[in-house]
Parts: sequence; structure tokens; C-alpha cells
Amino acid sequence: MNSSRKLKHWIIDYRYMVQGALQSLFYKNPPKHYLEHIIHNKVPVVLVPGILEKWSSMKNMVDNISLAGHPVYVVQNLKYNIYSIPKSVDYIQEILDKNKIKKFVFITHSKGGLIGKYFLVHCNKNNSALGMVAIASPFSGSAMTNLVVHDSFKELSIDSEIINDLQRHSEINNKIVSIIPNYDNHILAEKGSHLDGAKNIYVDVHGHHRVIFDSSVIKKSIKELERLSDQI
Repeated sequence: MNSSRKLKHWIIDYRYMVQGALQSLFYKNPPKHYLEHIIHNKVPVVLVPGILEKWSSMKNMVDNISLAGHPVYVVQNLKYNIYSIPKSVDYIQEILDKNKIKKFVFITHSKGGLIGKYFLVHCNKNNSALGMVAIASPFSGSAMTNLVVHDSFKELSIDSEIINDLQRHSEINNKIVSIIPNYDNHILAEKGSHLDGAKNIYVDVHGHHRVIFDSSVIKKSIKELERLSDQI
């Protein structure tokens, strides 16, 4: 892809990033139907957005998941998701304990996929997490984080301790669905979001943020959520 097309995709993608940020201003609390519109036997979903994102950046996708009858749990304490990955997992565990959730599936974006995988590797002894649908997640890290000074981005660098730890644990990758945009302007790594041993789904969407708004990606995510749910 030439430079001018890449620039075009960057500009379009950042429009979606701004849209997600605006949604965070307008939607402070999850809609009541996330925990009220429930169809019998539909597995709960735990939502984990990306870094510098609140839950509402994924509202378009999660509204559809809720309408399909899955109870959706939002981890409000994550706020803009700049805590360390182990600390973020602690907040998820609080939600699970408080609501007595025995089985669930992660739906995640970007850094959220690393948080979900960390839970699957280190905290899933009772197999409460059936699996994860991870959208545009930097499983091999991202070289772009070297351009950002904030400490919260260091975990996402290609040679970070967390990335190396998660890569060593490939035994749980078969519980993960990785949805991968055709061009991801934020994941600058050789493998991108590809995860060996996982179900990797490549989609014809350009942009790290745009991908969570795409209707075909939303449909694929729900389909994979249902497939992972069938394990009960």
C-alpha cells in the first residue's frame, strides 16, 4: 500500500477514534438493557476496551451483543484503561466476584485483548472464561508505543515483559478469536494481531478504531461469541 493511501486510512480511522471519544462524553453509564435484556442460556460478556478508551467507545458493537440477549458487564473502574495489565485484571475479578459470574466470554479491543489473555493465562483456574473475541489486539506488541512517553504504553512495546510472558503461553491460544483489520495503523509489528494457535479472522477493514464500528465485524464477533458460548 502506498503512502498516500495509508495517510487516507489514518485520517479516516482517526475520525472513528474521535467518534469513540465523543461517545465516552455522552454515555457515562451503560444502558440498563445491558443487564436487563437477557435471553435464557445466553453467556455473559465482559467488555474490555483499548488503552485511552472507555467502555462507550465500543457501544455500537455492544448494543448489538446486548440485543442478542447476552448480559454485558462493563468494568467501570478501568476508566480510560491506563492501569497496568495485572491491575486491570484485578478490577475484572472484582466484577466477577461481585456478580457471581461463573462463565463468561471476553469481548475486547486493542490492549483489552492483552488483558483478556493475561486473565486466561494467570487467573482462569476455574475456567470461568470460556474464551475471548479480541479485535485489533497487539499480541506481539507495537513499535508505535516507542513514540509515546507515558508509562502505561510501555507494556505494549514489542520487547516488554508482559508481551514476552503472554507469547510464552501459547497453550490457551485456542480459546482466542483474533479479528484482524486489513490495515492496522496502530499495530506496527511483524505479526500484527495474528496469534499462532488462535482462530485468526482477517477482515477487509482499514483502521485500528474503524474496525470496531464495522457492521460485518460486529456480526462476526457475535457469531464467534456464540460459538465460544456453546462450550457450556
